[in-house]
Amino acid sequence: MLRLAVGLAFIVVPVLELALLIKTGQVIGVWATVALVVATALTGAIIISRQSLAVLRRTLVAVSEGRPPVAPVLEGLFLLLAGALLLTPGLITDAVALALLVPPFRRAVARAAVRWLLRRARLRVKVCGGVAHSTPETPRPSPGAANGPIIEGEFERLDEDPAGPRRRSRRTPPQP
Repeated sequence: MLRLAVGLAFIVVPVLELALLIKTGQVIGVWATVALVVATALTGAIIISRQSLAVLRRTLVAVSEGRPPVAPVLEGLFLLLAGALLLTPGLITDAVALALLVPPFRRAVARAAVRWLLRRARLRVKVCGGVAHSTPETPRPSPGAANGPIIEGEFERLDEDPAGPRRRSRRTPPQP
């Protein structure tokens, strides 16, 4: 289902962008439309360069404090997405990118994305006997299944020295 939606987006969005650019060109003129698209790209590039440094700073602070840098990394991912959308010529993608450049909106989108990913992950987890087991699409054999049953026990190698490996002593050369 997700693949179908992404595939349709790659077809529908460019067609809508082209139609909106043509209509905008008819209303305000071709050169004004081109200037608008170029101006949004330049403005977005300036904003991204400033905000990406702030995101990098927050990531480093989170790591230095021992916290996982999930939020700053997600913000950086959405800034990268905004940059890619700004480089794509079109007014719809520019509007979405400029919305992603607004920190409160970007954080709300990141929270929604994390909730969606967690929901999808929970659907793939089956709980048996109080222990969660993942259910991959293709069953994987256990490590010992190919070689027979696993037998617990202790062993001793007879071909090794029981005292352990000998260490070489490091001698320092005599001082003159």
